[in-house]
Amino acid sequence: MGKKNIFSDKKKIISKLINSKRIILAILLIVILIIMMYDYTRPIDDQFDDSKDAIEDVVAYIGNEKVTFEDIEKREEEIFFLDKNKIIKNIGKEMYKKEISKYILYEELLYRKAESENLNITKEETDYTYEKIKKFVISQLNVDEKEFNERYIENKKEIFDNMEKSIKAYKYLDESSKVDDKEALEYYNSHKDEFRMGIYRDIFISTVNDYRKNGTVEVSKNKVKNIYRKLEEGEKFERLENMYSEDINGNVNGVNRSLEMDFTDEDVMAKISNLKIGEYVKEPIVSPYGYHIVKRIGTEEEPFNKVKEEIKSTLTYKKQIKLIEDLKKEYKLRFTGEYK
Repeated sequence: MGKKNIFSDKKKIISKLINSKRIILAILLIVILIIMMYDYTRPIDDQFDDSKDAIEDVVAYIGNEKVTFEDIEKREEEIFFLDKNKIIKNIGKEMYKKEISKYILYEELLYRKAESENLNITKEETDYTYEKIKKFVISQLNVDEKEFNERYIENKKEIFDNMEKSIKAYKYLDESSKVDDKEALEYYNSHKDEFRMGIYRDIFISTVNDYRKNGTVEVSKNKVKNIYRKLEEGEKFERLENMYSEDINGNVNGVNRSLEMDFTDEDVMAKISNLKIGEYVKEPIVSPYGYHIVKRIGTEEEPFNKVKEEIKSTLTYKKQIKLIEDLKKEYKLRFTGEYK
């Protein structure tokens, strides 16, 4: 995937918190994806002079309130204990500054909204989260309990205050973006085309024996050419499949079979998913084991129960995108200069 994502350490921490019965922090993983994948650079207004902000390293305004990068770094370290130098080495200083700033400020908007709606959290929730973070830091970031205490114990109250803000923010996010079965079913029924998949058959010609015998695939290529010639002459696909389709070792099966390969490559999927019923690929699809001549024989609909959780995840993600956009407008969040 290229450069390491800035939030990878946060994901590890949050994954340790998911077992909490009172608050579902797993939703944080999705808001991280929002930050990575969605463009939040549209300014709310242009009443500020960015050139003056550079002197103070002003990241953004919430209304008329300035937020500096010093504020951002202080908060992210207290909450997540990130190894900043390692992250900067992996993704670069400018990307680090931009992404961590967006992350913290979106969290701040969620927190302010949660406060305005009087959302409450318990001491049990904060104690549980603090202990989980402490254990994670000790076990994963090469510090022992003594070093942890020396570094953080003096600021424990401030850490707790900021941690409570995070818990409240993502509790609000979770509660505001829930998707129930009824909503998922409505989406399923109105988007049936998204949940239809092709049914395919496959004439498979193995190259394994060719490689074993002489290191070439000429024999298999000739078999494939012969099959295509017969298809063009009008031979039925199913008959040729019965006559020629092989197993991995090059033995003819003698039976028709459904496509066994799990094609995950997007280009391959595009080739076979665009086939109309009754059509076959004009060129064989190559796998590590041989050649596949694929024909689409039908279409089937995935049952709701199979795709329900996928639908819920998609709709939750969409709700969260909209929520963040709405909060940006409500609180007049505007990033400055390099942070846009």
